[in-house]
Amino acid sequence: MEGRKRTFIRLLLLGAVLFCGMSAVMVSAGTGYAKEVRAVWVSFYEYEGAGLKNKGEEEFRRNADQMFRNIRDNGCNTVYFHVRAFDDAIWPSDNFDFSSYMGDDTPAYDPLAILIEAAHKYKLSFHAWMNPYRITQKKIYDPSEKSTTSRILLAVREVIDNYGVDGIHFDDYFYPSKGHKQYSKYSSLSAKKKMSYTNAMVRTVYDTVKQKSDTLSFGISPAGNVEYCESIGADVKTWMSEPGYVDYIIPQIYWSNVYMLGGKKTKLFDQRLRQWKQLNTAGVEMYIGLGLYRGGMKDSSDLGWGRSSKVVASEISKTRRSSGVSGYSLFSYESLYKKACQKEVKNMLSRISTVKIKAASGRKMKRGQRVKLTASVWPFRLGQSVTWKSSNRKIATVSKSGVVRARKKGTVKVYAKKGSRKAVIRIQVVS
Repeated sequence: MEGRKRTFIRLLLLGAVLFCGMSAVMVSAGTGYAKEVRAVWVSFYEYEGAGLKNKGEEEFRRNADQMFRNIRDNGCNTVYFHVRAFDDAIWPSDNFDFSSYMGDDTPAYDPLAILIEAAHKYKLSFHAWMNPYRITQKKIYDPSEKSTTSRILLAVREVIDNYGVDGIHFDDYFYPSKGHKQYSKYSSLSAKKKMSYTNAMVRTVYDTVKQKSDTLSFGISPAGNVEYCESIGADVKTWMSEPGYVDYIIPQIYWSNVYMLGGKKTKLFDQRLRQWKQLNTAGVEMYIGLGLYRGGMKDSSDLGWGRSSKVVASEISKTRRSSGVSGYSLFSYESLYKKACQKEVKNMLSRISTVKIKAASGRKMKRGQRVKLTASVWPFRLGQSVTWKSSNRKIATVSKSGVVRARKKGTVKVYAKKGSRKAVIRIQVVS
């Protein structure tokens, strides 16, 4: 009996190992990068431009569908959507005012339910993005008060208890920084004290999310400057070195590698990326926030954006080569279509693109036979047209539409090319 039990346990362990092995090579749709998060933020100020403000249900649904289709077509698989920007809500709530950025009055339908449904239709993970402390642009709830954490938890529970979100997401606003109207109110507090109050809240939110479901995730997107983070109460070093705070972290490294610091050009993106990786001693899931919105921008401090239209493309390549980094997030949705950013977007899409060929039948052909090949291009926004080419036209030709005609015995390669990317299929012509 004991021998059977040991054998059974071994089989279970073997199964677990095999399962983990299989999981480790799971590939995100359209790419060769395992479990890569390719995200975008949709901020409260983008509601109106996306056609979501003050709309009837039918038009709201249509515009939400278009927005998430656009996001999918740009290669993203995850959305951080602003659902609570100023102690408000974009869902019908008895506890929070309806967001004035979404509409003048609470609509007869549920915007959040529709948004989640539309995102999931396009296989996008939907994370409810909340600002924990902000009441207005000039006023915050006191982070030291227990009532503040209770207020935050109320919003979190309303969302995770009533909607099929994939996670809760916080941004980079904690204690006020210099220039904020309430900065002087908290300026006497040490950074250590600020962090202790914020940490208590973060742990409570994490526990609340996990009590609901282990499959729900909780993450934070802090500013890219670690010292600044700590000065406003964001204890990123603790979050990345101890369990029980966050499932993932997205530092906003919105700089290029041609940044002027002390009169010298500094590779600030590389520098910050290296710093954040070194801090992540607990192996927290890390994605990098990329400043797509800065595409084409003329900045006397950060010269890179004005000198190159391949900044984001290059930074994505670096995240993909970096151990301990599992993806990226773009700020923000409107930048995907903003005129000034289009060169950056085009180069970004080309950098992450893939081409695949599918044959209608087997890869063996008889002389005189014709076979139609189809190619798929990812991301979809690049379009599906490709250029076809045969490696040996004497053996087989291929038309502009992908029809292969076998001419004589031999082996030939047929290529489908889109920009700098190509796919190949080997076809054997038999007698």
